[in-house]
Amino acid sequence: MTGSSVAGILTAIGSGFTGLSLTITAVAGLRPLLKKAKQVEIKVDDVHRIVNQQRTDMMNYQAALMEAMKQAGVDIPVDQSAPRASKKTT
Repeated sequence: MTGSSVAGILTAIGSGFTGLSLTITAVAGLRPLLKKAKQVEIKVDDVHRIVNQQRTDMMNYQAALMEAMKQAGVDIPVDQSAPRASKKTT
């Protein structure tokens, strides 16, 4: 073997070890980030569940109020949150 061949082999081995160590370091650093992301996802799901339940409760209460207003003979105003059909002039 010539000196340049030995140097090339040693350089390739060194590069291989460097690449392997960088991969191990990247994976080791990625694991805590993935764990934290999973915890955040669980918290977001909890918040969505709470908000959705509050919305359901509010809609049920609103329906009960509207029914009580109808029974009392009170006119129920138009729902301002509902999209309105635009009038087209021809």
